[in-house]
Amino acid sequence: MDAVRTSNPDSTSGGSATGKTGRSARRGRVSPDHRVIALSVALGVMVLAGHAYVLVTHPLPNISDGFVPLWMLVLMFAATEGFAIHLRVRRGGHALGFSEIPMVLGMLATAPSLLLITRMVGGGLGLALLRRQRGVKLGFNLALIAVQASVAPLIFRLMVGGTVDVLGPTAWAAAYLAMFASDALAAVLVTAAIALKDDPDEWKRMGHALRGLPLVAVTTTIALIGAMAVEKDLRALLLLGVVALVTWVTYRAYVRQSQGHAQVEELYSFTRALDGSLDSDDVARVVLTQVRDQMRAEGAELIVPGPGGRGYLQHRLTGTDELDAEFLLEMPADAWWVPAAKGEPVLLPIARDRIPTNAVAVPVPLGNGTGVLLVTDSLPDTPAFTDEHVMLFQALANHASIALAKSQLVDQLRHEVSEKERLVLFDPLTGLPNRRRFGHHVDEAVAGDKPAAVILMDLDRFKEINDALGHDTGDAVLREIGPRLNGRVGARGIVARFGGDEFAVLLPGVANEDEAVSVVNELNAELERPIPVGAMQLNIRASIGIALAPDHGNDSKTLIQRADVAMYAAKEHRTGRRVYEAEHDRNTPRRLALIGELDQAINRRDLLVVFQPKLDPVTGLVTGAEALARWHHNEQGFIPPDQFIPLAEHSGLIRPLTLHVLEVALRRCASWRRSGRDLSVAVNLSPNSLMDTNLPDIVARLLGQTGVPASALTLEITESSIMADPTGSLRTLERLNTLGVKLAIDDFGTGYSSLGRLRELPIHEVKIDKSFVQRISVDHRDRAVVRSAVQLGHALDLEVVAEGVEDGETMAHLTKEGCNIVQGYYVSRPLPADEFLAWLTEREAQAPAILEAAADGNVVYPRFGT
Repeated sequence: MDAVRTSNPDSTSGGSATGKTGRSARRGRVSPDHRVIALSVALGVMVLAGHAYVLVTHPLPNISDGFVPLWMLVLMFAATEGFAIHLRVRRGGHALGFSEIPMVLGMLATAPSLLLITRMVGGGLGLALLRRQRGVKLGFNLALIAVQASVAPLIFRLMVGGTVDVLGPTAWAAAYLAMFASDALAAVLVTAAIALKDDPDEWKRMGHALRGLPLVAVTTTIALIGAMAVEKDLRALLLLGVVALVTWVTYRAYVRQSQGHAQVEELYSFTRALDGSLDSDDVARVVLTQVRDQMRAEGAELIVPGPGGRGYLQHRLTGTDELDAEFLLEMPADAWWVPAAKGEPVLLPIARDRIPTNAVAVPVPLGNGTGVLLVTDSLPDTPAFTDEHVMLFQALANHASIALAKSQLVDQLRHEVSEKERLVLFDPLTGLPNRRRFGHHVDEAVAGDKPAAVILMDLDRFKEINDALGHDTGDAVLREIGPRLNGRVGARGIVARFGGDEFAVLLPGVANEDEAVSVVNELNAELERPIPVGAMQLNIRASIGIALAPDHGNDSKTLIQRADVAMYAAKEHRTGRRVYEAEHDRNTPRRLALIGELDQAINRRDLLVVFQPKLDPVTGLVTGAEALARWHHNEQGFIPPDQFIPLAEHSGLIRPLTLHVLEVALRRCASWRRSGRDLSVAVNLSPNSLMDTNLPDIVARLLGQTGVPASALTLEITESSIMADPTGSLRTLERLNTLGVKLAIDDFGTGYSSLGRLRELPIHEVKIDKSFVQRISVDHRDRAVVRSAVQLGHALDLEVVAEGVEDGETMAHLTKEGCNIVQGYYVSRPLPADEFLAWLTEREAQAPAILEAAADGNVVYPRFGT
């Protein structure tokens, strides 16, 4: 059997698959080719030195007259090297030949040095002419041949000496040992070459490299029997050739059948390898490693659509199994593999300009488009890729597509989760932590009564910037202030934005008032540096409040609240900054008690939800109602909404309060509709509600539970709540609009960017603020404002609602101007659910007369309710 040789020691890493990252990472290292060359040179030097030493110190006598001509040995060595059987070991390979036959004949009939030359010449011709080896690979295999041609005769001669019958049992044993030893040594050297060139883990596969050794016994036996026959008659070489040929054909068929089974096992192992990883980079590495090995290719690449459908990611696997990735803005139009991206496999069997010698590319169907999987430059044991390789490659790509699609889905889900976490915990405008995140940091900093300072700052007269220069300019100022504060605080603490023009700073470990004030003075100096806006320079000042832990509190809620009190004291007294003092907060006990009691009232569902009717002023028909929260305190009696709603906003109770009102309103609306009344219901949303990314899901769930159609629900929002976070608010509004919910702008006309933002929002209704409505009958300026609002709303195909209708004259004016819906005390005060139903029933009894009057062109303005 021939020496076990590497099938590709000079080209195991595909040049076409080497990315920029891989090249730069390997810059300056000794190249794999140079390592193999060094090994080859070392082997050659060892062979020459060994032969010189043996010839000088221990000359070995000829043990038999040559009974096989040298030229015939040369031909036999050339044939056995040229027609080798390839055993695949991962991406490497080992060539099995029958060179044991001429080797044994040569050891019996030729001097060692002459045998070395004969085998080098014959083996070199077989490798160069028949197997077309060149360069580093040819040099290494010639060095390997020289080692085998030196080791085997040396072992043989040392065992048999010069006086023993060379065709006797001693010679047989010597021949077996010499052949086994030389082939085993060759297996070790080939493994070393592959490890140096391509894969350090090749040593783990030594067992595969020794799989051909059992055949050595067969070929050595054939050679010994043949030697005894040839010694009697040279023509016996023909019989020996017949036996060798039959054995070669039989073993090659066995090897091909075994490799066919191995290919099925490799396909199964490929599928199994993909099952374990969900990370997209790991999946790409497994896919490229497996297809490169199974397709017997130099290089492998994977091109998949980029995240969000933007561009493409091109993964390349280098010869040292390094995964390089490059982002492509668009698919290159002139790339040879582009048809595969359109669903057509590509096979390049011959060389062309500026493309690989031979290559295959197949489509990889994915959820967000079609990717491309390709291999380039087949290894020497695979002369060229064929249609069979394309079929195998398509099967591999189909398995890979499932794993890749799954990994992309996991990446998308991770991104969405990360984005939701960011939206929940960070301010979208500045990227700073928001109130919730800041509260977590404060609680961690003060746990165990550790000292800390909480600083709250509110920009003075910031609204004037928005009013005069527009909201975009205000946003630009806020984006500038965030990094300024962050840069000044640095590693000493954490900067957050609470919303609007309010920022907060946490200084862990600071309990001393002087130290906190010193930091505040730094922050003030940073804020007062002019901010360039176009050709202008804006000067910003802030009112700042300071609360210290544990003196002023030992939890985030208390410390933030007391810093807020100090800040408003600074604003009220125009001192710029204040440290919290108890006298600033005389109402705090009552306020804190109310917050706790409000929390309990919400949890117990003690808050009353009342309904104020909404009326069509032309027909007099009730179209729906607005749901409003009312709180009757057990001890303090009725607490106005303008007192407890701000408490809920400030304390974080506004979310459960809003959800309570929303749920009650939808359940009441469902009962009205079940009784045959086609009514709608409106619910107010706070500014914080629009920052709740779960709000659309909650609304959808409640609509499904109550059976109320989405079109029967109107959610009212103020312009100022949208302006607090335009991007996040718009995202929430668009999701609500997709559900089919109606959206209304409340207090229309009081905001500072109404006309600029109105056309950009997915709204269905504008609600004119009562401050304009209530004096419409006596103030021509308010009439002009209302008239303009109605005309603007109708021009934008919006329904116009007027609130605060207190008398019949106001109703008449609104009807004349074309207002679609009115509500106010002239129609009815807000009523508890049962009273509203009774009022509605009474109102319906009068409907025929009102409709008849309306049909005759007479508009009736009765006052309903009290």
